[in-house]
Amino acid sequence: MPTATPAVDVQKALAKAARAVVGNAFALEIVGVFDVYQGKGLPEGTKSLASSLVFRAADRTLTDDEVNAVFTRTQESILADRQIAVRT
Repeated sequence: MPTATPAVDVQKALAKAARAVVGNAFALEIVGVFDVYQGKGLPEGTKSLASSLVFRAADRTLTDDEVNAVFTRTQESILADRQIAVRT
């Protein structure tokens, strides 16, 4: 993404997309940006952000399948809307 794009904007876009996908099934508790990279391997004027999402259900332990499905649909939603570029 362009270096001028604030990490908080990416964080907000991820949170919005994930909450839309999750609905009322369980909660998106945290969206965080844990790494920013600029330099070799990226086009000039761009950066890469790594993010984490934490999901929680108050009444049960979430399964890998549940979380992976939400994560995949969140990525698809972001890519379809072209809000931010996503690579896994």
